Parts: sequence; structure tokens; C-alpha cells
Amino acid sequence: MIFRRIIYTTLFVGLLAGLLMSVVQIFTVNPIIFAAEAFEVHDHGSHVHGEEAWAPADGSERTFYTVFSNISAGIGFSAILLALMSQLQTSGMTRLTIPKGALWGLAGFIVAFVAPGIGMPPEIPGIQAAPLESRQLWWLLAVVGTALGIFVLAFVRIKYKAWGVVAIALPFFIGAPQHDGPAFTHPDPVVVASLTQLHEQFMVVTSLSNLLFWLVMGVVSAWALNRWVLRQASVSLTHT
Repeated sequence: MIFRRIIYTTLFVGLLAGLLMSVVQIFTVNPIIFAAEAFEVHDHGSHVHGEEAWAPADGSERTFYTVFSNISAGIGFSAILLALMSQLQTSGMTRLTIPKGALWGLAGFIVAFVAPGIGMPPEIPGIQAAPLESRQLWWLLAVVGTALGIFVLAFVRIKYKAWGVVAIALPFFIGAPQHDGPAFTHPDPVVVASLTQLHEQFMVVTSLSNLLFWLVMGVVSAWALNRWVLRQASVSLTHT
């Protein structure tokens, strides 16, 4: 019964957070991406795409895939968040409140965005980057290390907390894969300056949209878990 309620709550939270993030992205992030792509079309020195490369068409198709990917990410992340929250609360390790839900969301933002972003900042079209596979592996290492470190610092006995610091620091000690050379290879310095400015704006708006995404997930997950899942489970046990 509890598992089924968690599934329904996961779908609700993921849908809400994903839709909200999509709306924010459409009005703040997408214009920057489109502006960078306009330069990328004329930049023959970077991101060469083969004839078989596929991308969604501009307009409604592209918007659909953006919304779909954000909702899918929201459902996946909220499933992890709710599973951890419910397990820790039922075991007596924490008591969920709305402010604590915000802290959980902030922790998720640090794990999934801030920590990987320190080593590999968000990228706009046209920017040069290290090979994709090495970036994916380092991203995974940063996420797992940071998540484990925060968990140890928050919930494990004090004599083991130093290991949390080690887990957080390890990915950065190894170092994120970096591209050797200039970030933009466009031959026109004016275009490079414009792309650099767009990249700075992109990092700001993606940070804010992801922060909102995670705060909504944390707060709504804490509220829904207490309201729909654990409270109803307690009522059911009382009447059995």
C-alpha cells in the first residue's frame, strides 16, 4: 500500500516539477540556446554533425521533447528523493517538514547540478568540450561522491563524518575532463565575445531553473509524503 502511494506521489511530483521547469526554460533558457545556435550554423570549426545526426525540429516538436525530458527527469529524481525520505522518516532518522523538504531539494540541487557544474559548467551550442564518454563518467562520479558525502555528513555518527568530506572531494581531486584549447573556435572575435556572454547568461539561468526544479521537488515531496503516504499508512495501521 505504501509503495503504491509512493509511486502515485512520484508521478505527481515529477510532473509538477518537470512542467514548471519547462515553462521557465522556454522563456529564459531556450532564447539563449537559439541565439547560440544561430552563430553555430556559421561556425564550421566546431560540433560537426554527420548526415545521419538527428535533432527535433524547431517549434512544437522541440518543445515537446523538452517537456518530456524534464518530466522524465522529474519523475526519476523524485522517485529517489521520496524513497530516501520515506525510509529515513519511518526509521526515525529524520522528521520531514516543509523547511526540511526545502533542504532536501537544496541538497539534490548541489548533488545533481552544483557539484558537476563546478568541474564541467553547463554548455551552450558551439562550445568545445572534452569527449562525451569521459564527461559522463566524471559527472556520475561527482554525483555519487557528493550524494554519499552529504548523506554521511547529515546522518552518520560524527566520528565517520570526515569520510563524507573525502567522498565529496574525491571527484575534484581526480579532476574533471577538460578541452584543450579555446572554448569557441569561431574565426570572428566579435562572435566569440557574443558567445562568451551568452554562455555566462546560460550558466546563470540554468542554475536558477535547476534550483527552482529541485526546491519544488523537495518541498512538494515532503508535503505529499506526510499528507498522502505516511499519514494514510498510519491510519490504515490504526484500523487493522
